[in-house]
Formats: sequence, C-alpha cells, structure tokens
Amino acid sequence: MDRDYDVIVVGGGPGGSTAARFCAQAGLKTLLIEKERLPRYKPCGGCLSPKTVYLLSFDLSPVLENTIYGVKFSYCFEDSFSIQSTQPMAFLVMRDRFDQFLVKEALKRGAEILEGERVTRVKENEDWIEVELSKGKRLRCEYLIGADGAGSIVAKSLSLLPQKGSRKGIGLESEIPFEATAHFPKEDLHRIRLDFGRIPSGFCWVFPKREGLSVGIGGMFIDVGKSNLHQYFTHFLNGLSFLNKGEARKVMGHPLPSFYDEGQRVSHGRILLVGDAGYLIDPLTGEGIYYAIRSGMLAAESILQSKEKGILPSDLYQTAVRVTIFENFKWALFFARFVNRFNKLSYQTLRHYPELGNLYLQVLEGRETYKGFVERVKDRMRDLLRGRLSEKVKKAMARA
Repeated sequence: MDRDYDVIVVGGGPGGSTAARFCAQAGLKTLLIEKERLPRYKPCGGCLSPKTVYLLSFDLSPVLENTIYGVKFSYCFEDSFSIQSTQPMAFLVMRDRFDQFLVKEALKRGAEILEGERVTRVKENEDWIEVELSKGKRLRCEYLIGADGAGSIVAKSLSLLPQKGSRKGIGLESEIPFEATAHFPKEDLHRIRLDFGRIPSGFCWVFPKREGLSVGIGGMFIDVGKSNLHQYFTHFLNGLSFLNKGEARKVMGHPLPSFYDEGQRVSHGRILLVGDAGYLIDPLTGEGIYYAIRSGMLAAESILQSKEKGILPSDLYQTAVRVTIFENFKWALFFARFVNRFNKLSYQTLRHYPELGNLYLQVLEGRETYKGFVERVKDRMRDLLRGRLSEKVKKAMARA
C-alpha cells in the first residue's frame, strides 16, 4: 500500500515540532499538521527551565522574553522570602513566537507543514496509518506522532486516553501590558513571583516578560466543579498592588493533563503520544515544555530504531519514556500529593530552609532528581517539627 509520508506529526507545539525536526533530519519524509495558522496565541506561562534550553541545540535568543535570576515566594501575600542566583533560574517566552520558531527549525531540516487543518480521526492498520482531515482528505503514513495536546484526537481515536486514576489540572492566565500597571517594582523585572495558599491545591504566579506580565493561577489537583477559579483569580489580581484596578482583561483557561501513574500508556503499535497528549506534565509544578521536547526526541529515536530493527516502535518508546521521564515523575507525584494535603507545612519548611529552593534549582537544571529533592525535604521537615510530627504527617511521609 502506497504511503504519502513516512511520519505524520499532529500538533505544532514544542513536542510536535521537535519530533518532526528529528525525523526529517534523519531523512524520513515528514509532515507536521497544525490545526491553527502560525503564529497562534497559546495560554501558557511560557517558563523554560534551564534544562529545556540545554536540550535544544540552537540559539533561542530571538524569542527569549526575559531571563530570570530570582524567585519571590509568599503565602497569601505574607511570610514572603526570596531566592536569588547569579546564574539564570529560568527563561520566559511567549508561546506564539516560541512555537513558530521551533516549527521553522523543523522546516529547515526538511519537514513539511500543513497549517489550518484539523485531524478528525486516525485509523491504525497493520502496515500503515490513515489520517482523516476535517475537509475530507485522507493521508497515509508508516508512523504517527500525536502531539495534539490535552484531549488529543490521536489518543481518542485509539482509546489511549486514560480510563481511571488520571487527572487534569487547570490554569487561568491573562496577559497584562506594562501600561496597565502602576510602578511595577524594578527589582522584580528579572524575578518571578509565586504565591501559595490562596487557591486550594494550586498556586498563583507573575512572570515579567518583554512587554508586560503573564499573570495566572493553576494547579494539578484543582476540583474544577467545586472551585470558582475566576473568583480566585480576581482576588489574586486585586491583591497585586502594582496593577491598576478595574482594568478589563482577557482571561483564558487551559487544561494541564498531568502524569498520574507509572503504567500509563503513551504508545500503541506505530503511534506514539508526546507532551500533553500523553499526560507528560510534571505533577508538582505543571512544567510541560521540557517534557514535550524530550518526549518528541524519544519518539523520533524510537521510530529510527524501529526501522533499523524491523520492529514496532511502541515498546521501544514506552520503555524510553518510563526510564527517562516516569521514574522521575513518580517522586514528583508523591511530593505533589503531600504538598496538596499539607500546603502550609510544606511552605513553612521551604521558608525556614531556603537551601531547598537552591536544591530544586538543580532539579530544574537536570543536575538533581526528584527523588533526591524529596528525601531532603522530608529530612528538613523532621528538623522543623523536631519530632512533633502528627500521625497523619508520618503516614503521608512514609508512603515513599
């Protein structure tokens, strides 16, 4: 049966463009399908950890909005403290420019793109995969990579979406130009703000970018049906002294499909899910861009190995994701559940032992694992309470 492409990638975000770049660079005829026309706005904090920048092998300076050297923490705007560094802690981007930049890199390597076209259905056969588009056209390929985000059409077509135990967090965000602020502190221009305790099972943030602020709230354990997120968001905005009151702001929501179990499936036969489509989001912080890019690389590598060995890529990819991503995520999930349950205790531990913040920076840099971080936090929590741990806390800490 004739095929139109070796690889079709659905979704032009960081994971999809990375997978397309690697596949095309290896000589595979690759098509990237994006339902919108680029550049397109995407609600996202746009915070890149240092390990994300290290992972990409080209200069990102054309799309970097800001370099962050500090973090200011607070709990309902009180008990604040800061962590500073002489080295970059994070880099901020706007997703419309960042995503388009990565897509252009894929096109430079030989990938093709189809913009403004939505995939409606995917059908897997023994030797090929059929992709049906919204205007009725059908394309065939040998391998398919689903990078089409939360509620992935690719995952739905193959019943790869989780049946139980899964969880989708949610975020709300608004872009606020500096003209709508009153005397934004100069010392905060290269510092992000994180506020805890204001929203159940989540946190609030302020990310200063080139032309304004990305302000948002969100979390992995938020019960959307029982939470008035817009009310929480309004209260947070009203508490920021540097924002002009009464400004009309466009608020956009976005789901956060978090990792939920070591056994979750991200592949089937010749079809692989990357990034949000595979629930590959850090269950503690909601970081997704790094894992989208990393899984996009792993997907491309698995396809190349598949062709070389004459076997299906599914098991190759599933194993690679388990070893590279899931092993770290299971510790992040444990700690996320603990923080969700003992929010104030976790915050006070971080405030009393700021070296934990520096240790977490090593996690963001890729020099420390979540396992090492969690063990250190548990030790410091015992020090803070000096043996006065409640039975509830002891049981929760003993689960890992």
